[in-house]
Amino acid sequence: MTNKIKDILKTHKYLLLSFFLPVLLLEGIAIAEKIQPFGSESFLIVDALHQYLPFFADYQEKLKSMDSMFYSFHAGLGYNFLGLWAYYLASPLNLVIALVSKSMLTMILSHLYVLKIALCCFTAAFYFRKRRGKDEISIVAFGMAYGLCSYMVGYSWNIMWMEVMMMLPLILYGIDKLIKEHDGRLYCFALFISLWCNFYMSYMTCLFLILWYLLYSHKNVKEFFTNGFRFAGYSLLSGAMAAVVLLPAYLGIMQTSSAKLQFPKELWYGTFGNLFSRHFLGTTPLTMAVDDSKINLYCGILTLLMAGFYLAVREIRLIDKIRRLLLLVFLFFSFNMPVLGYVWHGFHDQYGIPNRFAFLYIFALLAMAYEGYCVLVRGKRKVSLWIYFAVILCGILIGITMKTSTVKLEMKTVYATVAAIAVYMICFALYQKKIFRKKIFTTLICFLFIVETAAMAVMGFQENGTIDTDSYFQDTKAITEVKKEYQKNVETRMELISGRMLDESIWHTLNGMTLFGSTAQGNVVDMMDQLGFYTGVNEYLYEGATPFTNNLMSMKYQIYRPYDTKYTEFSLKESVGNVTVYKNPYRIALAYTMDDLVQTWDYEDYNPFYVQNDLATSAFDVDELFHMVKTAKPQLNDCKITSDNGDGEYVFENTSARPDNMVFTIRSTKTRRLYIHFDGSQVENTVIEKNGEQVLTGRLDSQIIYLGNVQKGDEIRIKMQLKQDNEMSGVVRLTAAELDEEVMEELAQRMQENAWKLTSAKGNHLSGTIHAQEDQMLFFSIPYDKGWTVKIDGKKVKTKALGKAFLTVKVPEGKHKVSLTYVSSGFKEGAILSVVGFVIFILITAFFRRKKKAAVKEI
Repeated sequence: MTNKIKDILKTHKYLLLSFFLPVLLLEGIAIAEKIQPFGSESFLIVDALHQYLPFFADYQEKLKSMDSMFYSFHAGLGYNFLGLWAYYLASPLNLVIALVSKSMLTMILSHLYVLKIALCCFTAAFYFRKRRGKDEISIVAFGMAYGLCSYMVGYSWNIMWMEVMMMLPLILYGIDKLIKEHDGRLYCFALFISLWCNFYMSYMTCLFLILWYLLYSHKNVKEFFTNGFRFAGYSLLSGAMAAVVLLPAYLGIMQTSSAKLQFPKELWYGTFGNLFSRHFLGTTPLTMAVDDSKINLYCGILTLLMAGFYLAVREIRLIDKIRRLLLLVFLFFSFNMPVLGYVWHGFHDQYGIPNRFAFLYIFALLAMAYEGYCVLVRGKRKVSLWIYFAVILCGILIGITMKTSTVKLEMKTVYATVAAIAVYMICFALYQKKIFRKKIFTTLICFLFIVETAAMAVMGFQENGTIDTDSYFQDTKAITEVKKEYQKNVETRMELISGRMLDESIWHTLNGMTLFGSTAQGNVVDMMDQLGFYTGVNEYLYEGATPFTNNLMSMKYQIYRPYDTKYTEFSLKESVGNVTVYKNPYRIALAYTMDDLVQTWDYEDYNPFYVQNDLATSAFDVDELFHMVKTAKPQLNDCKITSDNGDGEYVFENTSARPDNMVFTIRSTKTRRLYIHFDGSQVENTVIEKNGEQVLTGRLDSQIIYLGNVQKGDEIRIKMQLKQDNEMSGVVRLTAAELDEEVMEELAQRMQENAWKLTSAKGNHLSGTIHAQEDQMLFFSIPYDKGWTVKIDGKKVKTKALGKAFLTVKVPEGKHKVSLTYVSSGFKEGAILSVVGFVIFILITAFFRRKKKAAVKEI
């Protein structure tokens, strides 16, 4: 080992420890939890499993095949990959996935958690070291309090957020340099990295930075304004540098359902005692919750004591205390005020992950606490007497919390918090009595703080739980073989009849329809709902297909597994390992010419069978595809109907939840291909029986369900269990229909005659030929997006959205070559801004270097 390396280790030993100690701790947790490669478990819980992992798989395939980063056909019938990449995948650290096989992806992402959390500890320790001015154990303790706080542990599965938390301490240190040295380069570059990696969480950081600057301790009014111009200029420059990501991301997110403004009407969520109780030792980290008042706030009991000490000591100016306190109080109020929370979340509902901006409050509290700690260790023993004020303040806050909390407090967390305060108080008392020297005292309380934080992290990850990779990915190899054999191009779409995780078809990089993600287009979600597919706020799944929609969406293959019980209209092809492939009996295409009458298509009816009938008639001039089957009123148990519109819609009230609250019975009078569709927000579980045997169960509402070829005399029973909650009332709509097979054959023939013939498909470019019988509309089963450029015989034509959802163009009579090219909206403009931004940044850096050289020469 060279002397230089020894000097670095000696000079920065605690800073390095702030990284390596969390790594050892978290890897120890990984071993204990049997995380791969130490077992078959993974940290990828909640949406990390259902969304992020499949997106990483698509990204990995693009990296390895050098495919276009603009577009992907592996989800949602096609989606703006760059927009999704900007939201989920943009971190440079994620490029490591290009170096490993797909089978190692879950393992690599689990250990990326470890790396990113440890780096959060490291950057926080770096900030505290700069504030303290020396390398000592306290930076390890407070750094770990940030990186291992309950927010980081509970929300760690949001792996795409972690770079923003990682950059925050560097950004704040950059503001220090900007104000004190008039050098904003670090601030600008750190904010650029944050914006690049995740624009959504960085938006919250930017709001916080404005407050941080306004409440900063400026020398005078002139400095406030001159530094304010620097602050604004460097902030805009960082945004310009990241524009190549920000513009496509913004334009993409504005097409989602979440882009609609819906300000909350409530004034408060609950009591402030409910919030403060989340500071207590032993509180379970929150991974997700439908209640927006829930929060992760724990960041150490010593943090609370040192924050109280900061407010008490005379060595800190009153105006500085007021500034810091104002910031914390405003953030604390934001947690409990729906309107402020809505603004903090980008004018967006919190959707199961409440108070995502709490990391800003936690770091601000830790920064204040660390300032208090620095005064403690720099001052004389009598200064530490103010710690008793902090203890009293904590005691008062605990008492108020217990009095005002409207949620049941776990008394063990109260006892644990009081016990921790008592332990720290004993240390302070021994220091006051001169039994402990200052170095022993500071080392001891920092060691106890590290132990406290580490113990909470261990408990937190145990509470989070893990997933067993064997149970989720056992069919990957077989489905990969299926894909190699059958998925020839983007026109060959295939889907899992049901997925173990919501985006499983994306994990297998099938050219599918399923998409569950925050960048799903709102208009497409709405249209898929109208067509009878299962949808959510930001998802549409391949659940609810009919022969018509399968043909329309170019769905050629379905993949079944042994546990799948759903019926299929497809014909058996072959079995590969544990999976079975079924093939669409009709010839299909990615696009079709349609009659101009399709522009009058009524797609807003709540009955999806009517919606499909009207599309088939207006687009292809065929008779009624689905014939409605009359259904009788349901049998009721602990439930009563208060209103009946006579068309399958029932308003009800229930008194309890039973498996048979509502039971619909359909008796078949002839042999038919039967479909049903029902929608009920209060339906918790459904069981469908055929002649007394259960054929389907689970979440079956809000989608068309194929019941197979029902024989004359067959009896279908649909049993619905209603929720037992605060509502105890709602609406259920149930409709049944039979498919007219003769009309379906005629429709399939018309579609085949009108099919666009794909000749080339490479990345973001498609081309093919069409023979239009007359001037018609060419419909593509691709979501409408302004990023598409369509050319007919080499001439650019105007694109239009059918039903606000699907890409269409006008095509004249005759045979034509039609080509499509996709470039994400905003990319070109963003790239220009980024180049200009980087040029300016490089010039600024050169200026500072020249200035530094000139200063050295003068010396």
